[in-house]
Amino acid sequence: MPGSGSTPTVGQIVPDYELLRRIGGGAYGEVWLARSKATGVLRAAKIVWRHTFDDERPFQREFEGIQRFERISREHPSQLSLFHIGRNDAEGYFYYVMELADNVGTTADYAPRTLRADLGKGRLPSQQVLEISVALTEALGHLHQNGLVHRDVKPSNVIFVNGRPKLADIGLVTDASDTRSIVGTEGYLAPEGPGTPQADIFALGKVLYEAATGQDRRNFPDLPPQLKEWPDAPTVLEINEVILKSCAPAIANRYTSCAELRIDLEFLAKGKSIRQRQSHLQFWSQAGKIGLTISILGLLTGLIIIAWPRQEGRSSPSQEGTDSTNLEANALCDKAMYIMRGDNYAELGTAYSNFVAAAALDTNFVRAYVGLLELDAREDVPNLPTGTKEQFRSIARNLERLAPHMAATYLVEAIVNWSDWDYPEAMNLALKASTTDPKYELGHTWRAWLLLCTGWPEEARKEVEISRRLAPSQTIVYRSLGNIEFVERHYAKAIEWYKTTIKMEPHHTAPYSGTGGSYMAMGDYTNALEYFEKLEMLRSTNPVATHGAYNIFRHRVSLEGPSGYWRQQWDWRNPDPNKDCYWKATMQIHLGNTNDAIQWLQKSYELQEGRNLYESPLSGLLYDPDWDGVRDNPSFVKILDGMGYTKVMPRRK
Repeated sequence: MPGSGSTPTVGQIVPDYELLRRIGGGAYGEVWLARSKATGVLRAAKIVWRHTFDDERPFQREFEGIQRFERISREHPSQLSLFHIGRNDAEGYFYYVMELADNVGTTADYAPRTLRADLGKGRLPSQQVLEISVALTEALGHLHQNGLVHRDVKPSNVIFVNGRPKLADIGLVTDASDTRSIVGTEGYLAPEGPGTPQADIFALGKVLYEAATGQDRRNFPDLPPQLKEWPDAPTVLEINEVILKSCAPAIANRYTSCAELRIDLEFLAKGKSIRQRQSHLQFWSQAGKIGLTISILGLLTGLIIIAWPRQEGRSSPSQEGTDSTNLEANALCDKAMYIMRGDNYAELGTAYSNFVAAAALDTNFVRAYVGLLELDAREDVPNLPTGTKEQFRSIARNLERLAPHMAATYLVEAIVNWSDWDYPEAMNLALKASTTDPKYELGHTWRAWLLLCTGWPEEARKEVEISRRLAPSQTIVYRSLGNIEFVERHYAKAIEWYKTTIKMEPHHTAPYSGTGGSYMAMGDYTNALEYFEKLEMLRSTNPVATHGAYNIFRHRVSLEGPSGYWRQQWDWRNPDPNKDCYWKATMQIHLGNTNDAIQWLQKSYELQEGRNLYESPLSGLLYDPDWDGVRDNPSFVKILDGMGYTKVMPRRK
């Protein structure tokens, strides 16, 4: 194989890229500085050779790992983005093109910035260690959530892209169930070997040890003798508590997940003390041994209730379920509830992680499942695995097992039945949720939504007014009032409520959609596009492209009126005839093609589009103004009947 700086052989050529020089390598491949022939952009290209493997299977396994990773590499900013994958079986290699690390060399002599290079100058300041570690737990956690593991976390495999640390050597990423893949680096390997999320956490702990102490990982767990002289010594000692738990020899004593690890790191990043928290937990444990636990926890619970803001309309802790016997789980859940009930949008990701970690610590902890339900059913949080049908099913299974007659249990069962198109049972369970605990605001709010979707707006309004009295600070209540006005075709009033919601919480996407939809129903496409663009900007990873797309819409509307918007949408439609059928039906109805619209709608129904979510696009059939002109169409009525709407909707006059 060619050495560093040598010219690649013909077999190493990556299509559309010029390989400039080798910049790294290992047992399984070489990394080259590559330049796009089309744009001149510099990338990194890795070439993995078949002859470096003992047999075909591990080579194939590495290629399959890259294919799996490519699908998620651009889903999250913590991951190293892949741009192209290819294979040349005749020459015996595969390759992939990826983001290039920041340059710490000269313009003519590129050198990648890695954490190992940074540590070559000495240990890092403790705050920088925390920033890097939070980013890496985010990256590892995203891998683990997708069933993948890294297998070789170490400083030389941490690169910086635009200043952000990312995990490199992604060729080592593989399925978490693939126990046959034995790789890793001595000193970072967990006692049980690589290939599991807990082994990745162990390796990350060793990386943090080197970063925080400046010592080689082989010296773990020794601390530097000069530590007491460091100005950030207290924070280093706090980080060491995280390191010790991450690198515990026994898996049972380690962090159970990256979400749990990240909670502690973020806790430290805010200047709080894990050591102090642990001493408090130890005190509680000792107090329990002499009969004081109940009185102490009772006092603390009372103080927490007094301290929590925006408590209107929420069930008391006893109605949410009793405390866990695991004090750490209680603390995590309390913090998550505090965040969520204060509508602290920026911290909702932490709330989610806390609930998950609390449930992992105590699988019988009802309050943690109730918290997850509330977060799923109320909040609008991007980049979190919330709001899916399977998430609701999981919560329902746990609450049915632990608290079958709780209002929250009836509510999540209603949501699951709703997603299964069993509307009569969903309505029955929603009524149970709101009557079992009349002060459970979320029960009333969700019953209002189900009533609205099934054609009962006045009854829905009564439920929302109850919610408003119970919880006047909750944004979902005002969004619901906007929904009611929208369904009743009072679009100006709907816009007022939606804008009130946006003013209260500008990060939620739903009221932007409602505002844009209301303007569009009024024929005001100029204002509609403004709010739709704002919505997309909240989700967008490429704001320039998003703004460009909406400028195209504005141009078409200026030339052709509202129909120009829909023609442009049709020009950009998904070519797959089995995808986005409901959306295609919407386009066709606005273009005046009723028969085509009904056919696409029928196909959407046959494919049961969106039924893996708690709210299918077909849930808007009774209230969406797009269908006001076809409600008597026999095919449309047949779809309503097939979905079961006719069992619960009011009779048409």
